[in-house]
Amino acid sequence: MVGLKEQTVKDAKSIADARARHQWRIPADYNVAIDCIDRHADLRDKPALFYEDDEGREERYTFGQIGELSRRFANALKGLGIKRGDVVAIHLPQRPETAIAHMALYRLGAIALPISKLFGPDALRYRLTNSSARAIMLEPESAGKLDPIRSELPDLRHVIIVGGKEGGLGFDDLIAKSSASFTMEPSKAEDPILLMYTSGTTGDPKGVLHAARYVLGHNGIDYSYNFLREGDLYYSPADWAWAGGLLDGLLAIWPYGIPVLAYRSKARFDPEVMLALVEKYGATVGLYPPTVLKGLREVKNPREKYKKLRLRCVVSGAEPVSPELARWVDEQLRVQFNQAFGQTEANYFIGNCSALEKPLLEPLGKAFPGHDVAIIADGAPVKPGATGEIAIRRTSPVVMKEYWKNPAAMAEKFAGEWCLTGDMGHMDDEGYIYFQGRNDDVIKTSGYRVGPAEVEAKIIEHPAVASCAVVGIPDEKRGQAIKAFIKLLPSHQPSPAMIAEIQEHVKKRLAFHEAPREFEFIDEFPMTVTGKIRRRDLREKEIEKLKAAGKI
Repeated sequence: MVGLKEQTVKDAKSIADARARHQWRIPADYNVAIDCIDRHADLRDKPALFYEDDEGREERYTFGQIGELSRRFANALKGLGIKRGDVVAIHLPQRPETAIAHMALYRLGAIALPISKLFGPDALRYRLTNSSARAIMLEPESAGKLDPIRSELPDLRHVIIVGGKEGGLGFDDLIAKSSASFTMEPSKAEDPILLMYTSGTTGDPKGVLHAARYVLGHNGIDYSYNFLREGDLYYSPADWAWAGGLLDGLLAIWPYGIPVLAYRSKARFDPEVMLALVEKYGATVGLYPPTVLKGLREVKNPREKYKKLRLRCVVSGAEPVSPELARWVDEQLRVQFNQAFGQTEANYFIGNCSALEKPLLEPLGKAFPGHDVAIIADGAPVKPGATGEIAIRRTSPVVMKEYWKNPAAMAEKFAGEWCLTGDMGHMDDEGYIYFQGRNDDVIKTSGYRVGPAEVEAKIIEHPAVASCAVVGIPDEKRGQAIKAFIKLLPSHQPSPAMIAEIQEHVKKRLAFHEAPREFEFIDEFPMTVTGKIRRRDLREKEIEKLKAAGKI
């Protein structure tokens, strides 16, 4: 079978060589469960999944066991009346049953709807109603979220409880009563398999429907880990309910026969716990979003404290990584480091492969082989160096099938043959893509357009800064003034002297119009469930303060 593993030019000598020689090989009858599990018949006794939680549970599953359990669950779902094209919500964290459910749904031809555990009843109501979900999987402590909304969900027929049975059908009972033999119907690469909702920061969340070939388009995974190899073990703290955790992790790693480590914790992210876990299991590769890297940066001398770390390559995505943070990864984590870029609608199509080309620190990277990228302004590609919207050609296999029940939003997402990301940037003569910011985050001050990422990169260079966010706030003279929110490293304290020091640092490194005029220290940032700072929330809070003071 041709699968994800075959989408890379293995013996490439450079990125340019890989791009020139790349050919997509997408079979008409592709199925994700076969690519992830069944094709590894020779690896059936090899570990596929290591699992641990903060309550002391430790488990290990082979590829053969995942295959059997997913066939049993596919039979169980079929017995409940779930059929091809039906939507099943998975309201679960990283745990074995989450992975088993995905494989079962792909076997059955149903559509998986991941929903983050962080969401409450209102977010669940919208997604379950909009998707017409027929069943939902959740943990016992989440079952109560359905109580106030159940009467508003006429399409929801089944509640499946994972880790118990109170309030619904027990997952373990369904597995135990079902046959381990399952006959799959013919499947196609264009079959819809995955429905993921955007964060909804600018209106109602949009359902992004992906076809099976979406997984095949993630060849950038192999490049960005400097080519996956025997002996690798993958771990990322990224939630399996979003593209970075599910598509860039579980579903894109298993086709290579590489095991995945899952960890479930009810506590907040703890960098010490993560490093101890990675050391204990010997994880070698993983996706570490910028928020995770910034957390790890608060651990002093991590390689000295965790001497048995086997990490060899780390990838970061979700938001750009500042050059200063990238240097910290190189000097303190001492691993190969690459960036990757994408979004729910079109994922993982720009990045680096330091095995083929030493990456620059400032840009996001180049388009991975097989993905055509352009900078679009007024509906057309612009010349190198000009600013516009980062876009990918709509024929790329990672581009979504459609927005669920939203043709108007679908029309707005495309400019002719180009799928627009909503992220502003430019491309240089060598094909490096530089990120400026979301088009609604770009600051317009004194007639200039300033990307927050450029300013944040300079602020975080200061040795006292752990993380920062920059927004534009209303200003009578300038249109918008630039304000910086700063979180300090634990060894530093907020003070007027610290503000003056950071201001002086920034003024030496930015143009006059780019330098923030206001600074505020902050303990925690408002975050999306995917780990991105919600600059909009910071901006709106400032507007409310100005209104209350009668300044606007």
